[in-house]
Amino acid sequence: MKPIQLLLAAAAAAALSACASMERPADMDAAAIDEPIVLMIGVDGLTADALDRFEAPNLQALANRGVRPDGMVPVMPSVTFTNFYSLATGLYPEDHGMINNAPFDRELNEGFVNPMSAQDSRWWNGEPIWITAERQGLPTAIMFWLGSEVEFAGDRPTRWTPYEHNKPYEERVAEVLAWFDGPQNERPRFAAVYFDLVDTIGHRTGANTPEVGEAIASVDGHIGDLIAGLEARGLLDRTNIIVVSDHGMVTNPEDQAIQFDDWIDLDTVYIPEIEGRGGNGFRPFLNVYGEPADIDAAYEALQDAHPHVRAWRRGETPGHFRFNHPTRGPDLFVLADSGWTLTARDLPPGPYRSLGVHGYDVADPAMHAGFVAAGPAFPEGTRPAAFENVNVYLLIACILGLDPAETEGDPAVVSELTGGRCTVE
Repeated sequence: MKPIQLLLAAAAAAALSACASMERPADMDAAAIDEPIVLMIGVDGLTADALDRFEAPNLQALANRGVRPDGMVPVMPSVTFTNFYSLATGLYPEDHGMINNAPFDRELNEGFVNPMSAQDSRWWNGEPIWITAERQGLPTAIMFWLGSEVEFAGDRPTRWTPYEHNKPYEERVAEVLAWFDGPQNERPRFAAVYFDLVDTIGHRTGANTPEVGEAIASVDGHIGDLIAGLEARGLLDRTNIIVVSDHGMVTNPEDQAIQFDDWIDLDTVYIPEIEGRGGNGFRPFLNVYGEPADIDAAYEALQDAHPHVRAWRRGETPGHFRFNHPTRGPDLFVLADSGWTLTARDLPPGPYRSLGVHGYDVADPAMHAGFVAAGPAFPEGTRPAAFENVNVYLLIACILGLDPAETEGDPAVVSELTGGRCTVE
C-alpha cells in the first residue's frame, strides 16, 4: 500500500498537502517548510468511555477540535506489551511476536525477561513506525514506547530512552518539548511518549473509581502542558496529536476467582503467567505449553469445567484472536470471562492482587481502548465507529507521507478517521 497525498485546505491560501511529498526544491530552507508533525501520546489503561466518566479538559478539547471514535479495539490478548507494539507496527501478535507481556518461545526455549529482553531484537518482529520514518529520512524521538529500545537491522530512532518507570511526568514533558528545540535536522517529525499512571491506579483500585478519575486528570494536565509547549514554539498548527491507549479495564470481585489447577496438572505443563514476577496471581488468561498428551488431557478436563472458563488448543482459537505465532503461540489457551480470574489453589499466592483487570476477549467493549486525535489531518468534532488498533501505523504513515511497510491496516479506516483527507492505495 502506498500513501496518496493527504490534502488539506489552508485558511487563506491554496490547497496544501499535509502528507506532503518529501521531494522539495534543493534551495528551500527546511525550517520554512510547513511539513506535518505527529506526536503520539500513549496513556496506558485509558478506556474508550473515560471521557464520558471523568473530567479531562485537555483531552476533551482535543476531541472537540478533532476525532474521538466510539473506541479502539485492541488485539488479543488485551494487555500492554501486545497492544502498544501492535500500535507501533500495525501487525497482529501472530506476526510481530509479542503475544503477551512476557512471551515464551519454544524454538528459543526461553521466555521474555524484562528489562533485558526489551533490547533483544530476537523478540521484536515487524517494522515500527519510527523505523519506517527513519529509513525514509524523517527524524524521530521516542520515550518509553514498547520496542523503541531495539535496533532493527542497524536502525534506531534519532532519540530513544531506556524505560524508567519512576521518571517524573514533568521531566518527561520537558524532555519531549526539548526535542523540538534541537537542531533542525534532529527535530522529530514523529515523536512518542508513554504514561502508565491510569493503568497503575486502575489495577490498584479497580475500574472507574474516583482514584482512576484523579489519575486521568493528572495525565490530562501533562498533555495540556505538551500542547501549550508546542503552541509556544509555533508548532501546534502543523502537529497532529494522537492519544492512544492499549486496553480497557474491569473490576474483579474477590469471589470471582477460579482455581484452574482443579483441571490442569501443573507438574505436566509450563505456564509462563505463574512463573513471572507476579507469581500465582489472579489472571484473565493462561498460555499453557506441554506435550500433546498432557495438553489434550488439560483441554478435555476444562470442557464444561466452569461456566466462566473457555479453552482452545493451538490452531483452534477464534479467528479474531490472531496471536497464533509459529513459535510462541500457546499449545492451550485458557480464558476467563470478563471480571473473572484464574489462580492456582495449590501454589503460594502472588505478591499482590489487582482489583482492576484486563486481558479478556477483545470482543468485550469493556476491553476497548481510548483514542483521541486532533490536528490538520483530522476533521473537527467527529465520532467515527470503533476501529482496530492495527490501523494506527498506517494512519501515521499517511499523515507523514511515508511509504508504509506491509501491515494489517485498512485504508478505509484511515480515510474515515481523517474524513477523507488521507487516502491509501
